[in-house]
Amino acid sequence: MSLAKNELEGFIVSGRIPHAFCYVGDNSANSEEFSEYAARLILCERGGVKPCDTAADGSPCKSCKKLQSKTHPDIVRVREAMPDGKYKVDALRKIVADSVFRPNDGDLRVYIFEQADTMSAVCQNALLKFTEEPPEYVKIIFTAKSADLFLDTIKSRLVFINAETSENSEISEISEKNKELLSIARDFMNAVSAGNEYMAAAALSGVKTREDLSGVLGIIAGEIRNCMINTGNSSYNMSIGDFARAQKFLQSCIEDLKYNPNVALACTHVTAGIYKEICKT
Repeated sequence: MSLAKNELEGFIVSGRIPHAFCYVGDNSANSEEFSEYAARLILCERGGVKPCDTAADGSPCKSCKKLQSKTHPDIVRVREAMPDGKYKVDALRKIVADSVFRPNDGDLRVYIFEQADTMSAVCQNALLKFTEEPPEYVKIIFTAKSADLFLDTIKSRLVFINAETSENSEISEISEKNKELLSIARDFMNAVSAGNEYMAAAALSGVKTREDLSGVLGIIAGEIRNCMINTGNSSYNMSIGDFARAQKFLQSCIEDLKYNPNVALACTHVTAGIYKEICKT
């Protein structure tokens, strides 16, 4: 379970959450735990690497509170909505049709299909378009005991996360990339905390693409959110005001990065901006 969660958190770090993925494992309880954890992580309002209800101070956001009490309007547990708990093609088509309505509380809606490998071929075919091109605000989570029970047309649309090990080369590649980006982000934060602008710039010198810089900034933003939640337990020599200004600045950098093709210039802007807005040098 921990390996599967790490893979999922890796997607969050990289900013590349699959629109549809499937947890494969024999244990039904673990499958349910994973799907709930994934939903909390995707819908958490604080956007950290882990759901905020895992924070030491125990103060979850509104989204995580609603998920804990199973009252979140933007999570659809599809199997629970099926007659007799069995997937029916007409009911699935109704759920797919209703997906055109935008989320109620936030930016995303999560659909959970537990024991999806028990679906008939007709039911799976009813989900082909939905799993291939869902609305931009939809994330889809499947759980299954075996990937072999899916139609090939469905399998080709899913990213699989194995309960024990990752057999998906894309996931393994992302995990290795995430280790590199995480190291860069931590080096940058340590340099900023120490007031060393030169070392902060050096940390970002290893970033070569916009996608990687976006990933690094996402990690830093998540780390800052966690520090703001767990004030007093931060390893960085920064005040709550510093963290708040850093958070605001980094969000603007992430948004600006969509329109700035020059990665070196963007890295320079991030480093200089941190010291102008936060460190006041």
